[in-house]
Amino acid sequence: MFSYEEITEEEKKELIEKIAEKIHQYRMESPAIILLESSKPISFIGTQLGRLYLGPFLPLLQEDLGLPAEKILRVFEDRENIEKLITLIQEKANN
Repeated sequence: MFSYEEITEEEKKELIEKIAEKIHQYRMESPAIILLESSKPISFIGTQLGRLYLGPFLPLLQEDLGLPAEKILRVFEDRENIEKLITLIQEKANN
């Protein structure tokens, strides 16, 4: 069902930048930061549940962000990547 291809650092960075840009485009910086900060401690469990409950909707993410949905979930299993996203959102909000 899901592939387990390696994710390059470049792909991670590109994905985080795309998501931060979308959040900034819709002016959702504050709600996104609150959500990300509160979900950081359970990020691994959240991505596992995402595979289960969001499975039918993952192809929609894939089309919009340009990476397979499995890679998107795997990027955000790591709390460091969530922190990078929060930092980038804050930078975009301050500009």
